[in-house]
Amino acid sequence: MSNPTLLYTIVDAFASTPFSGNPACVIILPPARHSLSSEALLQIAAEFNLSETAFLIPEPSTSPGTLRYGLRWFTPAVEVPLCGHATLASARVIFSTPEGQQVDMLEFETLSGTLVAKKVPGGSGKIELDFPASTLEELASADELAQVSEVVSAAAGGGVSVRGVRKAGFFMLVEVDPSFDLEGAVMDATSFSKLPFDAIIVTSSRPTSFRPGARFISRVFAPRSGVAEDPVTGSAHCVLTPYWSQALNIPPGDVIEARQASKRGGDLDLIWDKESGRVRMQGSAVVTMRGELYL
Repeated sequence: MSNPTLLYTIVDAFASTPFSGNPACVIILPPARHSLSSEALLQIAAEFNLSETAFLIPEPSTSPGTLRYGLRWFTPAVEVPLCGHATLASARVIFSTPEGQQVDMLEFETLSGTLVAKKVPGGSGKIELDFPASTLEELASADELAQVSEVVSAAAGGGVSVRGVRKAGFFMLVEVDPSFDLEGAVMDATSFSKLPFDAIIVTSSRPTSFRPGARFISRVFAPRSGVAEDPVTGSAHCVLTPYWSQALNIPPGDVIEARQASKRGGDLDLIWDKESGRVRMQGSAVVTMRGELYL
């Protein structure tokens, strides 16, 4: 008797060409595997050893022209409440199926509520995600700010001036002076594990030659979640978009070009809807691999 299998797809998210952006594994669970335990899903994610593996379960649709799925995300170490690039990857996989080609919108039921993915009109092939914008809080004490500056300087080997710090859920955002070459810096990700946050966003308004129109760049480190540096982090842009919209006086509703400046790199187009408290992010995604996982 043959072993049971799961079909998987590897997708490079926030990328228009293979081997860039952020790779995610996407698995649509068949009915016989809907009851897989969280422990089993975590073991599968650890086997792929990508920053995120997305697991999908089809659900009845509540409106015409829309498909609906339950969606969970796992790093190799933990389940996470929100993940942008694996949601984009999931949407790319579903929109490529015969059923997905017939609709323009997807709804995902997640730990962060209902998330929506839409095909961007115009034939670009981009997908738009609608995510909740993060609420930003300043640090309470000078001691906390001093610790952040010390950790960031240690990670970069010195020579970094911190201009601003915010916290938002499991993220900490650190803006550094644009004189620091954030894109080219060799960062010691383990240093960030000293800060009591699952993921550290380091960001700057420094220009990048990879995307001249970008208003800001960022890098994301998550050693506490088993990810030293995440190549492209959609959920981090739920923090970055309102932060930079206010810092740069960008009117809500305007499109903001951004670049995550990891080694693989990735591009996002962002829109902050201040009144509804949402961030709309648009990006491309490329399928690079399909196969079977033997359980």
